[in-house]
Amino acid sequence: MEYRPVNNEENDTFEGQDQTLSPYMQFETQDENTHEKQSKWSHQKDLDDFFVRIYQYHQKHGFFCIVLSEIFGLIQFIFIVSFTTLIVQCVDYPLLFRSTPFARNITNKIQINQVIQSPKQCLHHMHLITSLCLILSIIYWLYRLCRALYNLLSYFNIRAFYTQALDIKPNDLPNMTWHEVQQRLLIAQRTHHLCIHKSTLTELDIHNRLLRFKNYEVALVNKGILPPKLHLPIIGDIISFTSGFKFNLRLILFWGPYSPFDQRWHLRQEYKIHSQREALARQLSRFILLYGVANLLLSPFIFIWQVLNLFYGYTELVRREPGVLGSRRWSNYGRLYLRHFNELDHSLNQRLNCGYKPAMSYMSSFVNYSIVEIAKFVSFTSGAILAVLIILTIYDEDVLNVEHMLTLMTGLGVVLGICRSLIPDENAVFDPEQMLQLVLAQVHYQPDSWKDHAHTDYVQAEFGQMFQLKYVYFLEELLSPFITPIILCFQLRRKSLQIIDFLRNYTVDVQGVGDVCSFAQLDIGKHGNMKWFVPIRAKQNDGGITNDGKLELSLMHFHHTNPKWQMPKQCEVYLEKIQERAVESMQTSSMLQQSLGQMQRSFYSDPQSTSSMYNRSMMPKTLNNAYSPTYTTVNMSVQQPSSSISQSGITKSDSPYRSLAPYGVLSKIHTQMFESSNSNYLSGSLAPLQSVPSAAQLDMNVSCLFMHELRYKYKHGEYEELEHIDEDHDDNVKC
Repeated sequence: MEYRPVNNEENDTFEGQDQTLSPYMQFETQDENTHEKQSKWSHQKDLDDFFVRIYQYHQKHGFFCIVLSEIFGLIQFIFIVSFTTLIVQCVDYPLLFRSTPFARNITNKIQINQVIQSPKQCLHHMHLITSLCLILSIIYWLYRLCRALYNLLSYFNIRAFYTQALDIKPNDLPNMTWHEVQQRLLIAQRTHHLCIHKSTLTELDIHNRLLRFKNYEVALVNKGILPPKLHLPIIGDIISFTSGFKFNLRLILFWGPYSPFDQRWHLRQEYKIHSQREALARQLSRFILLYGVANLLLSPFIFIWQVLNLFYGYTELVRREPGVLGSRRWSNYGRLYLRHFNELDHSLNQRLNCGYKPAMSYMSSFVNYSIVEIAKFVSFTSGAILAVLIILTIYDEDVLNVEHMLTLMTGLGVVLGICRSLIPDENAVFDPEQMLQLVLAQVHYQPDSWKDHAHTDYVQAEFGQMFQLKYVYFLEELLSPFITPIILCFQLRRKSLQIIDFLRNYTVDVQGVGDVCSFAQLDIGKHGNMKWFVPIRAKQNDGGITNDGKLELSLMHFHHTNPKWQMPKQCEVYLEKIQERAVESMQTSSMLQQSLGQMQRSFYSDPQSTSSMYNRSMMPKTLNNAYSPTYTTVNMSVQQPSSSISQSGITKSDSPYRSLAPYGVLSKIHTQMFESSNSNYLSGSLAPLQSVPSAAQLDMNVSCLFMHELRYKYKHGEYEELEHIDEDHDDNVKC
């Protein structure tokens, strides 16, 4: 893998696919008859956009679903605007509520056609603000229509590419994983020469193009440049990373008219020169101020749109399930903090979905008993009143004719649901440390300071910033139109110089790919951290090392999601060292023994399975010792919130796993154990592990937990000799 570091005087999306109206395909103008091997897919001018659309075509389940999505999106926009205009301008509310003398004299039922005014009356009495909003809505809808047409043309061409180049028929697509599509895409490169600069592409090349800018976002969060923080007088520091701010950030840095990137895959040359950093920082600061002012001017209209979206989308859900406001979601900041380099959207969603239940269990273990007592009292009183009203309604339905009676009953039901969601289950048993360990098994990241402090309020508060309450999310999105201009003008502008330095220092030019974030190359030799057991002899600059093991865990994850990827030798050396430590620590690592014990319960202990009985009889003594009840008691106590490690819950269509990664910790342990047994009945050393449900996901989770365990032991002085580690490997080999 060849790349060139960006030169400077000291150290010589999938964004944009929907925001810009790029032509659906662009090809080099060459006569196909002049070259027999030239195909219409050869030499894509915008390979980033091409690969993004290939990925989106798979994730959106084909052309027909994409067409429906675009059509219904346009219709839904028309419905929101027209229905809102109707209820604001065209309803005679004095007549509807009988608030005038004329309306009160009407004895008959009021008809709908009497309440709704004619179109002529609506237009005649329309307010200036409503007219302005309608004009802006029409302009925006026309823009969305043009974008939808371009997208449909593009995806129609992608459909032909799937059928002709990848040999994937529309009926076969729902049953294919992205991993299978990617393997065919690599073969198509050799046949159709999609990229002109390289004869072959690797899995890393494809991911770098798909995630070029998202890798930068992950790195910016990891290095502490993002997200911005606001200080509120009573609440204190809060993280604000709303959808509006995220959109503006991408517009400023990546695909806007004044962004540092030219043509979306090339960092402008002036940003690579150290002497230009001050001037570029001032220029970026001015651009950020310009975006902030534009957001401030548009904030009233954006706020109205946010209110309408939330009102139409969630009001009925909140009425039906009031407890939904007390549920949680992974915040925008949490999704970036927990994301691996080169991790695709569907893989991230699967990981976070698997970690949702243990995360909810962990957050539920923190109980404010004063609020619980208040909730119990309010729940009792509101429930008693509601019960009486229901009985009266059953006895005589005329009770519903009492003014505001239905509103009162609905409100009591909502209050009752919210209060009951605040009262914990009386049969629940909480173990915060173990629950946070289950969360870590799925989400793979947590700061070092959280270890052994999971029961404290500050860990709960920090985790709550990543796993936020839904009502907090709704409130943030409602206030986002007014908060985003403040953040842009007063927070992000101050970091202009940091952003410029980051882009210069952590951008590399990869042959056949363009400029990418250097961390996304998974370069253990350049950015690896010895405190995460990276065998490096050269002196390291702490500024070039990722925090919380981001690079090391990303390498392990990328290897598990792309087991056929031919990684450089130095990366193999690192993963082999992790495996060796796992085998050495087998008898002393409670984490490994708990994980293996849980795996046994999920597969080997199934009395209905013939294969499990067969494999149980073939298990070596060493593996049996690891399944000691001593290490499974605590695990069973937290089994119910989530099966976390052993059950991934990944859907069939999006699962990237088909074979085990050779450098996984669990793979190595099983290899050693089954090779040490003298059984001649095993067809292969990994056969039992491959039979375990979601074995590849299990292997990645165990590898992650073990790497965190090694890091924790190193931090507490158990591996002090690694400060002077000296491994035999070729220093010239680059990742």
